[in-house]
Amino acid sequence: MPWVNYHSHSLYCDGKAAPEDFIARAVENGFRAYGFTSHAPVPFVSRWNMPAERLQSYIDNFRHLREQWKYTIQLYCGLEVDFIEGLWGYEASGLIEKNLDYWIGSVHYINRFPDGSYFCFDGAPEGFFKGMEQLYHNDFKAALSGYYHTIRNMLQKDTPDVIGHIDKIKMHNTVKSFFREDEKWYMNEVEDTLDLIASTGCILEVNTRGLYKHNPPMLYPSPWILKSAYRRGIPVMLNADSHHPDEIEKGFSETAALLNEIGYKTLRVLYNGIWQDRPFTEKGIEF
Repeated sequence: MPWVNYHSHSLYCDGKAAPEDFIARAVENGFRAYGFTSHAPVPFVSRWNMPAERLQSYIDNFRHLREQWKYTIQLYCGLEVDFIEGLWGYEASGLIEKNLDYWIGSVHYINRFPDGSYFCFDGAPEGFFKGMEQLYHNDFKAALSGYYHTIRNMLQKDTPDVIGHIDKIKMHNTVKSFFREDEKWYMNEVEDTLDLIASTGCILEVNTRGLYKHNPPMLYPSPWILKSAYRRGIPVMLNADSHHPDEIEKGFSETAALLNEIGYKTLRVLYNGIWQDRPFTEKGIEF
């Protein structure tokens, strides 16, 4: 059975290959649909967000590719949009005018340094812990609570189609432990966020990038969060967050088996132009 992937980065941002290379690999692997979500522009210089001047080229090129491959695979054009408290998001960026097929809402930037630059936690561990010391005086509870508060603000103000890698801020916890996921305050932050996701109807992304890029492997979100999401009836989708064609279905089989074990019997997919729920197993999705 085939897979699909709707979280993918190419050379338009920090990906490692051209969109055509991802499409060719998806077709080779029997995918029925594939979606691109380059990191959307932000209003400052970033090493991994798409430059604003490339946005229209990205959209125009995608339309050309969709026409070129229309008899082989369904292609969808999206963006991963950063929500930055008090500065940026889907509405503030004007992206609504671009008629995207869908968009993923993510939080990567959680504070601002005295020089005006924004603190992105999604980088090298030394940069993360340096930022935590300078901006939070190593009050990790304050930092993580602020992170989830920002996600909830994004859900209320912008309401994305998909909420991206909801607990990615835990990514450095295996390098230097700074919190425990079973701490009550942390679980409350997550549960409050899941309540809001359930009320807005957003799709919760199950992101496998941490399984194949992180040592030790980690899934976003953690299994206990997925169990809580299942109890709330929150729909999930399986994404690879791929930056190279070799990654487009990495971690899918083992994660699908986990989701089945939790109780999930369908995945939310964008197919024939509409969001729908499709049965799945560890071997793929039923179409």
